[in-house]
Amino acid sequence: MLKKIACLVLALAIIGVGGCSLGAKSTTSTTTAAAAVTSVREATIAKVWTMKQLQIDLTKSIGIILTLKDGDTVDGYFYTLKGDLASFNVSGNSVIYSSKPTNSETSLINSDRFSFTASTAQGIAYTLNVTAPSSASGKTTVFLELIYPSSGSLYVPFGTK
Repeated sequence: MLKKIACLVLALAIIGVGGCSLGAKSTTSTTTAAAAVTSVREATIAKVWTMKQLQIDLTKSIGIILTLKDGDTVDGYFYTLKGDLASFNVSGNSVIYSSKPTNSETSLINSDRFSFTASTAQGIAYTLNVTAPSSASGKTTVFLELIYPSSGSLYVPFGTK
């Protein structure tokens, strides 16, 4: 009986160790950020407003989160360097602002000014989506300038390696 228990424990140990390593392939994956975001300028205006200018070196797309209270107003402007193009929109529970290009053949634009007011119907978190064209080789540099109430918060995602 003792021999059977010892064999059973040994068999389970071999299956457990072999099960973890058998068929397992050693893979390494690297995730890079879709954009590198740098704060260029930041200022507080009369302790009520915050102004931020961000430089976004974009390879794909990025969503920057802005939390606001009901009735808060945001003004902003974005532009690209060297004639690059990008698409831009703001969404809460649904899209509330989308840049409209002058050319109907594309959804891309090189600059635009936007403004919106937060509402409880749209929620408290708003995503500022900036997307580089799929045909872009390399990076697209976008400058995003925001003026929003100091009670709001801005969250920028970061990548891992």
